[in-house]
Amino acid sequence: MPLPKATYRLQFRNGMDFEKAAELIPHLVDLGISHLYASPIFSAVGGSTHGYDIVDFNEIDPALGGIDGLRRLVGELRAHGLGIILDIVPNHMAAHLENRWWHSVVEWGQASAFAGHFDIDWRAPLTLPFLGRQFEEELADGSIRLTFDHDRNCLAFAYYDALYPLNPASYPAALEGCNLALDRLIGVAKKAEANNALGFHSEVASLLKTPPVAAALDAHLQRVSADKPLLQRLHDMQSWRLMSWKAARDHLSYRRFFEIAGLVGLRVEDPAVFEATHRLVLGLVEEGLVDGLRVDHIDGLADPEVYLHRLRERAGEHTYIIVEKILEANEVLPEEWPVDGTTGYEFISTLADLLSDESSGLWREDHRSATERAVTESKLQVLSHNFNAEVRRLAALAGRARGYDNAPDGSEQIAEAIRHLIAAMPVYRTYLSDRGASEHDRRMLDGIESRSRAAAPEVGAEIATITACLRSNDAETDRQAATELRARFQQLSGAVMAKAVEDTFFYRRGDYLAANEVGAAPSWAPCGVPRFHEGMRERGSRSPAGLSTTATHDTKRGEDARARLYVISEALELWAAAVHRWRDMNRAGLQPGAFAPETSVEQFLYHSLLGAWPIKPHADEKDLLSLRERMEDFAVKALREAKLRTSWDAPDEPYEAAVTGFLRGILDWQNRAFLDDFENTTAPFIRAGLINSLSQTLVKLTAPGIPDIYQGSERLDLSLVDPDNRRGFSPRPSLRDLRRQPTAGDFEDCKQWLIRLCLNHRQGRGAALLASGEYLPLDIQGPASRHAAAFMRRREDQLSVTLVPRLVFRHLGEGLSVRSDLWRDTYLLWPEECEPRRLRNLATGATVDSQRRIVISEVFHGFPVAFLVPE
Repeated sequence: MPLPKATYRLQFRNGMDFEKAAELIPHLVDLGISHLYASPIFSAVGGSTHGYDIVDFNEIDPALGGIDGLRRLVGELRAHGLGIILDIVPNHMAAHLENRWWHSVVEWGQASAFAGHFDIDWRAPLTLPFLGRQFEEELADGSIRLTFDHDRNCLAFAYYDALYPLNPASYPAALEGCNLALDRLIGVAKKAEANNALGFHSEVASLLKTPPVAAALDAHLQRVSADKPLLQRLHDMQSWRLMSWKAARDHLSYRRFFEIAGLVGLRVEDPAVFEATHRLVLGLVEEGLVDGLRVDHIDGLADPEVYLHRLRERAGEHTYIIVEKILEANEVLPEEWPVDGTTGYEFISTLADLLSDESSGLWREDHRSATERAVTESKLQVLSHNFNAEVRRLAALAGRARGYDNAPDGSEQIAEAIRHLIAAMPVYRTYLSDRGASEHDRRMLDGIESRSRAAAPEVGAEIATITACLRSNDAETDRQAATELRARFQQLSGAVMAKAVEDTFFYRRGDYLAANEVGAAPSWAPCGVPRFHEGMRERGSRSPAGLSTTATHDTKRGEDARARLYVISEALELWAAAVHRWRDMNRAGLQPGAFAPETSVEQFLYHSLLGAWPIKPHADEKDLLSLRERMEDFAVKALREAKLRTSWDAPDEPYEAAVTGFLRGILDWQNRAFLDDFENTTAPFIRAGLINSLSQTLVKLTAPGIPDIYQGSERLDLSLVDPDNRRGFSPRPSLRDLRRQPTAGDFEDCKQWLIRLCLNHRQGRGAALLASGEYLPLDIQGPASRHAAAFMRRREDQLSVTLVPRLVFRHLGEGLSVRSDLWRDTYLLWPEECEPRRLRNLATGATVDSQRRIVISEVFHGFPVAFLVPE
């Protein structure tokens, strides 16, 4: 199947399975989608809401319909001319007992056949940070008992529903003083070996089929579960240690996904682990059932380049492969990676230039320096607290690389040097390896060394030592440790960037939430249409087959909410005055003595409320209640992510209750003064935001890249952050004809109609042009030149023109329109190197005569955006 022309991202689980997905196919066909883009479908932890906590890479989740259900879905897709792209997760899987690989490692320790699958430091016992309190406290409280796991046929520590298997070598101690009927069980355990785990469990199961043996075991386990010293001794005999979940930040023996202890890192750099984790998905590709792969969290891998070459070799040249990679400003995808592009977060940043007012007073002269200080503070905070265990592991590796093996945790000076080096990283990670470093990465290392030494001169020598080791391990005493240090340092730096910027700083900064998005540079300031064109031209030359996304399961808000929030940059004084007025109006709702919400949080909440506010006034109290509940859940998550007065590992529940109580008060149906004022004030922001949404949508559909539609966002998408953006959705039929002079109430139909119009053009007459056509910025001339942007796509004798309005808050007309007088004496200029053509506006059907100066007011008559093609 050829490259996708348009993808539709579908989140499985939460009520969506293969059968329900098949019911969506007629809707996808009507929209003009070419490929269903599926979230992970491999077997995950029971009840998973997202599928990234995989327990079996070689099984399609039975909860979704299993392999047979997948085959039926693909058959239906093929029958309608559609393909499928699968989201694969090579970086990690669930550290959960449902995962038989992990269960084996817990049971047999380093002797397990799967011990090498996971990124575990076996120099210490395997940490299992899944208790509510420390092991000794839970044991004293009677929450730990000895039991028999009838599903796995082994002795286990029971902690609520979790059954942690005991190593068979400890069975004699566990069964000491038992009934003679259990002697054979002790004998079987003494002979047990990890390489015959299946045989051992079968023998145990066979023994326990004898009723006297089973009864004797039950009686013994019940008796010894009260023997706390014995249970402590058994715990000490295992290759693992149960501990409080809070201990993971300081003591963790395995690499995890970000700071989630329930997701353990995989060693896919090992060819055997690659094969074990990719057997099924590559089989589906080879069978022709799967057309493309989306690689999750590529920056988490030890060596992304080697992994991608191996994946490409196995998947073949015709398989579409994209990576989830956050590209910072002026960063490009490594040329050595054999992929078709990224999942498209950089596209959102480019749109921000188009739709934000570059002349706004939001971006003061000290904006960049203040932001850099705040981001560095956030990075150092998460490095010292959330990722302390990872930093300690790196410090120990640095010590071993230099020959100091007797200091497993390394020195505090080395740890501090690592923190400052990572805090100085301007990108997610470098790609250093034993093969050497690119010129880009060498410059990057020079830069972070210089910045970190300036920030922390007291550990300058240690910083120099670490950077020398990152550059090359030739001079190191322990080259293996130096190689591992380099890999782990780079794996950690990306996680720190994500958690410190996206999941900390962006929840602290509340003055312009539209810029707080995945992939956005924290010190970003808009540069308007010129930089938008520069970004799109770069995209056309470097990544024409990458996805162009505006919403995903990871974005901080829905695409139409973000488009609305851009409007604040156009009316900063008006918005600031409204926020001040609302603060005075709602002062009575502040909780006595709680000093909450503080001014910055209250501003953050009003911004967020603007993004989620419906187009039409709330019909009744029930509608408002639904929004209030969503906002309360969102507020708690935002406050904890900000890590200022509360956090996930140390929640301040009275403070959170004060903030959610404030929200309940201001969003009370009886609070008409605020609700009416908020609705009246935000009405023009909402209308201007809808026009921004249509501009954003048309650009996505016609600019370089493959348009990606997130489930349900073909209509109004005002979702908040995950899990709000994974709510169910119901497809609606597309209009066949556009309503004349559409109103704000028609927006959803207009947006879906526009998507259908352009994607069907991409499927047909415009396929080659929009897939590979040159991107050519077009000039706007006249007094309203800053209020519009246009570009041409050109390929041989084919062309198209996209024309969209921007910054229209003060120029709104009736309904979904811009006042025509804005465009007086303003023209779209036809490029000199191209002969003018007679054009037709696909949105309205109107024709545009062949001329070098096109009257913009005529083009925008009847619909706020225009897509022009030759007649």
